[in-house]
Amino acid sequence: LCPPLCCCRAGPVNCAAMAGAWVCVSLLAVALVLVGSVRGSENRQHLVGAPMNIANADNDEGLQRALQFAMTEYNRASNDMYSSRVVRVVSAKRQIVSGVKYIMKVEVGRTTCPKTATDLQSCALHEEPDMAKLTTCNFVVYTVPWLNQIKLLESNCQ
Repeated sequence: LCPPLCCCRAGPVNCAAMAGAWVCVSLLAVALVLVGSVRGSENRQHLVGAPMNIANADNDEGLQRALQFAMTEYNRASNDMYSSRVVRVVSAKRQIVSGVKYIMKVEVGRTTCPKTATDLQSCALHEEPDMAKLTTCNFVVYTVPWLNQIKLLESNCQ
């Protein structure tokens, strides 16, 4: 790092002292920027627009609506005579885009209720080994709540 050219007009002795001071100030500024960026990243939990984990999936109203919609679509597309319901939320994330995107990984189980049932949470899961079927599903639901829009973008079950 070079000192400003104007410092050398003060004479060779003063120029050397000013150059040393300039290097020290420059190094101090770089160190402060690095420390600030490291300490700032500790407090920053996510980048704007990046998916964020939803810690308490059971109490997140938006996630629950998205999950209910995904399960309705899942059951509608299924050829099974029984409805399925979510047994456990493995992971859930929310991403703010032009609306809200919910990214969910859930365990789905076959219930004893036929497809015509409306309240699936009160339906018992099959317990007989040949009827019980747990499936892991990845759902991505996009919603624009202020326009009352919701769409299943991805449904991948194994």
